[in-house]
Amino acid sequence: MRTQVDFLYGKRQLIVDVMMDDRTRLSVTVHPDLHITAKAPAGYALEVIRRHLEKRASWIVRQLDFFERFQPRPPERQFVSGETHYYLGRQYRLRIRSGDLARVRLIGRFFEMELPDTANGDKARGLMQGWYSTHARDLLSKRFYSYVPIFKRMGAVTPEIRYRRMKKRWGSCTGKSVIMLNTELVKAPIHCIDYVIIHELCHLLYPHHNRKFYHLLGRILPDWEKRKERLERAII
Repeated sequence: MRTQVDFLYGKRQLIVDVMMDDRTRLSVTVHPDLHITAKAPAGYALEVIRRHLEKRASWIVRQLDFFERFQPRPPERQFVSGETHYYLGRQYRLRIRSGDLARVRLIGRFFEMELPDTANGDKARGLMQGWYSTHARDLLSKRFYSYVPIFKRMGAVTPEIRYRRMKKRWGSCTGKSVIMLNTELVKAPIHCIDYVIIHELCHLLYPHHNRKFYHLLGRILPDWEKRKERLERAII
């Protein structure tokens, strides 16, 4: 079930898209495009959801103010020769040429793409996204499991990791210890990737963004705020 809740915080109107499903707690997310979403347990009354959101209003506004610094977001890429694309925080020029094979290779400072129909933008997009997804799974998995032992020593269970291309989130952690990582992260610098992974691993011990969560995050990653800002500045 989906619904919408709006309320005032000072003179600012906040509009939140709410999805109700089979879960045990209510969570709020502010996305880089300034969209606000919440997930709530099925059966929660709208007034209960509203009161919870009003309690989080100051945090929501701080997140909105943070993301507004990076507006407007860059336009979507067309996947044509000459465009700039990113891998691990570095820029690479896309070069498309005609060929019998449909493939992408990273050679020097170029993404070299080969496909039979060079004007087929959808095919080019699919090839690039496939390349990113394949490389992301390998790299993210290695970084992820290098940090898991730190949290196991603190009593966290071994999480399950999943990968998905997401438009509005870098990662997420469910109450069932499933961590989802955005394959688009592979476009960002390694230190930003590590920030997202450690952020989500901290949720294994502290599900909410409360004082204990940020204390743990700061203890493991003292410069997490700089890494977060660098990540949001990344043009991907």
